[in-house]
Amino acid sequence: MVELKNRSLDRGITVLEVLAELGACTLAELHAKSKIPKSTIRRLLGTLIARHIVRRSVSDKKYRINIILPAQKRKYIPENFPIYIDAVMPHAMDLTKEVGWPSDINMLQENHMTVIDSTRPMSPFEIYPGMVNRKINLFGSATGVACFAKMTDDEIADFHERTNGDRIWGLARFDLTLDQYMGRINYHRECGYGIRIKEYGGEYILDDGLAAIAVPLFKDKKPWGGLSLVWTRGHRDHQDFADEFLPLLNRTAKLISAKLG
Repeated sequence: MVELKNRSLDRGITVLEVLAELGACTLAELHAKSKIPKSTIRRLLGTLIARHIVRRSVSDKKYRINIILPAQKRKYIPENFPIYIDAVMPHAMDLTKEVGWPSDINMLQENHMTVIDSTRPMSPFEIYPGMVNRKINLFGSATGVACFAKMTDDEIADFHERTNGDRIWGLARFDLTLDQYMGRINYHRECGYGIRIKEYGGEYILDDGLAAIAVPLFKDKKPWGGLSLVWTRGHRDHQDFADEFLPLLNRTAKLISAKLG
């Protein structure tokens, strides 16, 4: 029997397998691992991106796979994730072009927020680089606070119960009780945006020195995630920053939520 083989298809599958194995790659890393010529990889990636099978993150310019391969069963990619990326990033990029300051886009998953991308590389300001797919604390982050501000007290209590005593993902990390925390959430319900709680300095070993305001993104009328504007702490206080940029942040979030829906 004659063996039939499509070389382009075979190479495309190889690219996907490399991305599935390594998680995220530059063009050079894909070339080094696959031994496929860079010009060929570029063409393959162009097709894969157009078909929403692969994406290139704005944050670090690396390529990532949007589907699950058999060898990836231990990993999780939300249903319709490519559609979410397409809904969010054009508007987030437009916002950074307009205001200069970068946006982080975080998705609510289980008991944490996950960074799905960031416009930090587009900003003219020097900002501590973000990391795609990094998990961040729901209770401490600006996007987490923004989501909680749109939930009921019982829903927040449920998140607390599931993380009670967890010194990474729960309120125990900040030595706060639920009653203490709810006092802060009530404030953010009134002011209309979330900020990092004062005890939270990001998910790095050292405090990243950043401040942020965030508003929720909605899907099916429920908080899906959060959109933030980030700046260097000490440059301006939260209220001053919100007075100037909150209307634009809200406008962008509304456009994104309409697409998510």
